[in-house]
Amino acid sequence: MSKTIISRRHLCFLFLSSLLLPSFTKASSTTTYETDIVVIGSGAAGLAAALTAAEFGKSVIILEKMPIIGGNSLLSTGLINAPDPERQKQLGIDDSKELFFQQTYEAGHRKGNTELIKVMVDNSLSTVQWLEKYGIHFKDEVIQIYGGIWPRGHNPKVSHGRGYVNFLSKACKEKGIPIKTNTQAAGFITESRDGKKTITGVRAVLNNAPIEFKANSGVIIATGGFTANQKLCSQLDPRLKNMKFTGSPCATGDIFKAVEEVGGQLKDLEEIQCNLGPVQKFSHRSGYHTDVKRHILVNNEGKRFVAEDGLRDVLRDAVLSQPEGEVFILVDSDGFQDLSSRFQQNGAASESLGYGWKANSVKELAEKMKVSPANLEEALSQYNAAVDSKKDVFGREAWMLVKKIEKPPFYATKARMAIHYTMGGIVIDTQARVLDKDSQPIEHLYAAGEATTGVHGTNRVGGNGILDAFVFGRIAGESAATHK
Repeated sequence: MSKTIISRRHLCFLFLSSLLLPSFTKASSTTTYETDIVVIGSGAAGLAAALTAAEFGKSVIILEKMPIIGGNSLLSTGLINAPDPERQKQLGIDDSKELFFQQTYEAGHRKGNTELIKVMVDNSLSTVQWLEKYGIHFKDEVIQIYGGIWPRGHNPKVSHGRGYVNFLSKACKEKGIPIKTNTQAAGFITESRDGKKTITGVRAVLNNAPIEFKANSGVIIATGGFTANQKLCSQLDPRLKNMKFTGSPCATGDIFKAVEEVGGQLKDLEEIQCNLGPVQKFSHRSGYHTDVKRHILVNNEGKRFVAEDGLRDVLRDAVLSQPEGEVFILVDSDGFQDLSSRFQQNGAASESLGYGWKANSVKELAEKMKVSPANLEEALSQYNAAVDSKKDVFGREAWMLVKKIEKPPFYATKARMAIHYTMGGIVIDTQARVLDKDSQPIEHLYAAGEATTGVHGTNRVGGNGILDAFVFGRIAGESAATHK
């Protein structure tokens, strides 16, 4: 399927025409709050930014447009990449910052900003340790997540993103950082200082009423991307028309209009990543593909068609090329037991809805899936033989050929590609400062996480999204707190 290329001069128009920001009219009755730093968004990047700024002694207010906190991060698998000699060497895994950098750069097809990538890589392990300081602990096993390239994914003991959100929001409460839900940013307040436009606050809407937040030290954008803006996504890539999304409905890109209004630079909006998602929208995600060692993918003929440890853009194209864009994710009993409780629950939900199955034999599973039993048995036989020989006909790497799929009961779910991550957005520098169209910092305006661009190039490595959010969230918090 071909991808329509949209000229960069049209991207701004598409964004502005697709966004519905709340209207705001200054009134004498407008409620005003004053603080040092305003953070827009309460996901990983926003919580990290707020806590870091507080560590430097600054007062902070977090704005969240949804009635609940957490954003897309709440729905994340929670896996975070970091070279970790202590954990990895126990598992026989060789890794380094240099390898991590190179793999991230190459996976993004050499389009990422090398300075930003280096900052993320250099701060990866210290960020995991920072999270542990706030009570977030990780399992000893380090895994390769779907689309993750290398086994460096740290898995939190409290599964998925809710663990991060719960622990970090609790820390915010303890530090006296208010999180104002149902509060949508509508624009920035600016002043001219020494001939420079300076961001001095945020205009917002709460329950249809205007509200202002004065920020003495800075404003941090941590709103996430625009995966829930289906109209815009399909305009940028027609293949995504009517495609579901894996994340939160809050991820609509609203704040980008306000960023452009103050001269901020947007880039690479057309770079949109897909991931395996549900056939029906009962949950943010379905399937058994968290740990690449544990699963295989087959098509509706019961045949493998791709190396499951490949890059996400390769996997996307391979899945979309299958009839109706549908595939099956298959694990055995060991693979199922290694899944988090949430994924196990999603599997049970899939079964109840008619697109997940459990069986005591491969033949029985194939019959329930309505695929050829002979083909499915051959696919598993060939895969298990590849585990023994460390040679896979589809090119799966040897270190990902370690777990046979042979122990009943067997499990399978049907899945399609879903819009998962937007790699384009606000241009920042290594200090998380928002850059204008001349690539100069806009005073007192910062951004972090999926709202930004530059780290991932044209393809994000699995496990790097939450890392990017935490690393640059912390940097944004420190930059805003220490900038004079």
